Amino acid sequence: MVKEIESEIDWSEPLENVLPDFSKSGPLDVYRKQCSFNWREMASTLDDEEAIRIKNGLWKKMEQDPLFAHSPVDLSLEEHRISTLKKVFRFQDAVATLERGGETLSRPYSPRGRTVKNVEIATALGQYDWSVCLRRGILLGFFPNAVRGLGTEKHRKYINAAEKLQLTGCIAMTEISHGTNTKAFRTRATFDTRKQKFILHTPDFEAAKCWSANLGKTANYAYILAQLYTPDGECHGLHGFVVPIRDKQMNPLPGVTIGDMGAKIGLNGLDNGFMMFDNYELDIEGLLDKTGTVTPEGTYISPIKDTKKRFSASLGVLSGPRFGIVGLVVANASIAISIAIRYSAVRRQFGPDGSPELPVIEYQMQQCRLFPLLAGCYVFKCFSRYLFDTLFEFILSQFNPDISAEERAVMGAELHGISAAAKPVAGWLARDTVQESREACGGHGYLKAAGIGRLRDDGDSFLTFEGDNNVLLQQASNWLLNVWVNTKREEMATSSPFGAIKFLKNADARLKKKFVFKSREPREDFLQPGAILKAYKWLVCYLLKSTSEKFQGIQASGEDNFTAKNDSQFYHARTLSIVFVENYALDVFWHKFANNEDISWNIRLVLKKLMLIYGLSCLERHAGILYAGGYFSGPKPGRYIRENIIQLCKELKAEAISLVDALAPTDFILNSCLGASDGQVYKHLENAMKQTPGCFEKSKDWVDISKSLYSKL
Repeated sequence: MVKEIESEIDWSEPLENVLPDFSKSGPLDVYRKQCSFNWREMASTLDDEEAIRIKNGLWKKMEQDPLFAHSPVDLSLEEHRISTLKKVFRFQDAVATLERGGETLSRPYSPRGRTVKNVEIATALGQYDWSVCLRRGILLGFFPNAVRGLGTEKHRKYINAAEKLQLTGCIAMTEISHGTNTKAFRTRATFDTRKQKFILHTPDFEAAKCWSANLGKTANYAYILAQLYTPDGECHGLHGFVVPIRDKQMNPLPGVTIGDMGAKIGLNGLDNGFMMFDNYELDIEGLLDKTGTVTPEGTYISPIKDTKKRFSASLGVLSGPRFGIVGLVVANASIAISIAIRYSAVRRQFGPDGSPELPVIEYQMQQCRLFPLLAGCYVFKCFSRYLFDTLFEFILSQFNPDISAEERAVMGAELHGISAAAKPVAGWLARDTVQESREACGGHGYLKAAGIGRLRDDGDSFLTFEGDNNVLLQQASNWLLNVWVNTKREEMATSSPFGAIKFLKNADARLKKKFVFKSREPREDFLQPGAILKAYKWLVCYLLKSTSEKFQGIQASGEDNFTAKNDSQFYHARTLSIVFVENYALDVFWHKFANNEDISWNIRLVLKKLMLIYGLSCLERHAGILYAGGYFSGPKPGRYIRENIIQLCKELKAEAISLVDALAPTDFILNSCLGASDGQVYKHLENAMKQTPGCFEKSKDWVDISKSLYSKL
């Protein structure tokens, strides 16, 4: 595909050439002229400039390659899977060549730089087709990273082979009867001292590994989670194993049964499968032994004595996919919101008597439906970049001898708490963005050619895999509540590895504060990012206190710990986790981006407006708690929040088209007759309809149909 790409890409080429400007005469130009910032500068604020060059270089090559041409007809399940796998290998060839070009013509990537580039590349591929992205991501990312995170030097060969596609891996954790409740997994790995092997066994179909992408037809190795048993019968909890599952002819190995799960709502380019073990013998080196190992005599040894912390260390490694999902769902939502806003600027309906019809983007209703979602996409896109930095920091800690196993366990616990809250909130933001965008495009948005349906079908899976959203929120709240009731809370907050709970060090004093108007014009107080962040931190502290009291009250009434947790979820623990991560995302967006003096002033002004729109929209949803807890009083706070949302959305209208220009991929990747960058909606809509196979042909069954109709007349 790209033997010549190294010579084609000039890494010193001006960004203006990499991101060519849009038509100056199209229907969208009237709004582009109203913009107060340079859209290219905004694009390079959202993404690393080298990542922009790589993404656009890859998109250009994909557009030129017939293999990546968008099919006008639906493929069969088998055709879709074969096409997806071919694209993964072709795409990887392109990436390898591009990266060589980047290192030759620019500068060698640091380990972090290379990893960030891989994330950006995955996002670029996902915006083309999430099946291709996830296939590649599991083969080259999730599988080797899981081995890297929990393995030791002897496992490096698996990582190297996976990254060269010399082996094809999958992640097999979920079981038929247990998903998010990983502690209840029933796949066993019992060490046999005589054979010096682990015996993997699945007791029944309910314990079968399932929903593992690449497992159905493609993978010859699996990363699995199993309960580790020593010969004395003691269970030492879940451990990771790297397991060969197919031979060179891709037949399941003796003792392994593998099946294909069939078609799904979306992502049908992935071959999800199920797997069972029947006393399968695994060499001892198959145990990923960073958190624990077994001696030849069958004695279990671990550098982390506390079983809960050992489990947290394992979970920290598995937070990576959840952080990855945050970036992926935002990328999915970014396409939908770009289509809807561009369409809204062209679609005209109604208007004052005697005047031309207005573009629907001029209407308050359309603005307040779409612009808070656009703001949310910006906040969580930037937040996902920051989260990846924290994950990279954690991964590096695994190789730092100065960081103890106990310290890594604390990092893993915080990382897990953050990811367990971030993945659901970002996922729901993306779901709502895609659905609202579809509805905002009216009937035309229901066409397949509009490009939103595929975003909804494929994106729906992100709400479930890597953990059910509501259960993940429970895990996040458990971590937060454990910190809240800990006698060393102040110390834990001060030493928070990633700063997510630093504000808890003065929680008691924070809870005594109330919102007070300070400006001469009261509405102005809610146009200050600091006021939003203070309200959010009060909210988190208040929900921690009230949820803890709710839990303790249920316990005091005689209920057990499980019942107390279960009966303090809705309106308490669940809301706590949501508010916690919204606060964290807004805090990061403000301090790392919108108030970053390294970013130009006009860009920061727009980012500030986006922060205010998203922050106020979220606070408006939580206003009941702010009033119930006494932080707000009287009608003014609620009224001014709503008035500001409406006014800010009105002001954002002039920026909206350029904001999506900076966010959206190329037209080829967008693949929408409604959202093309030239704004020629009706021309593209006509072409899409007329190019439908059989558009002007009568039905092949017209004879039978006509006979049936006329026989009844």
